[in-house]
Amino acid sequence: MRVMNEWFKPEKLKAYFYLYEAIVVVLFAAFGGTIAALGAFADAPAVVTAGFVGVPLVVLAFVTWWIPAFYRTAQYRLTEAEIEYHRGVFFRQKTTVPYNRITNVNAAQGPVQRIVDAGSVGVHTAGYGGQTGAELSISGISDYDDVKEQILDMVRRRPPVSTESGEDRLADDDAASGDGAVSPRAGATTTIEPRSDAMLSELRRIRELLEEQGGA
Repeated sequence: MRVMNEWFKPEKLKAYFYLYEAIVVVLFAAFGGTIAALGAFADAPAVVTAGFVGVPLVVLAFVTWWIPAFYRTAQYRLTEAEIEYHRGVFFRQKTTVPYNRITNVNAAQGPVQRIVDAGSVGVHTAGYGGQTGAELSISGISDYDDVKEQILDMVRRRPPVSTESGEDRLADDDAASGDGAVSPRAGATTTIEPRSDAMLSELRRIRELLEEQGGA
């Protein structure tokens, strides 16, 4: 459970990123060692060998610097009306998701996240340009299930709003399903347009003709 209206950091994010980085380094080292053992660089120019080794080292150094730099900028906040997310090393980005736009909230934990005891919460919304992915993802936190339930609790307290297509978002102020999908509003009805008088008259006329033919 996170304190409302206070910024919090994704405390497991650095460990999660560093572990991914270590996995990539091990795989690349294994690949490079294998092709080197097979003599792939035996007749290669020195510049090629230097590039094969130097470029990955530069990328590794940049990523190692970027991970803590990004972590310092990443923060989330749960307010009474919305979820806020700030991040960005070179370009600052701010994402705000109102609770009454949320249609689904899911929690997930991949195999790498499981190693560092972390997980993520995906927040899906209606009416945002038809996108299929999560509008906002809270990654690198250990209490991801609790955060999911906390967000769902806030969603249940909010009335739904209309989406870009003009249809009401399928939201419920009183209940949500166990998988995080917000249920349709209770009492929702489907309106059927009345038949026109001309159509009814035509149908009656057809019935009368059939009865006359049957009597003959």
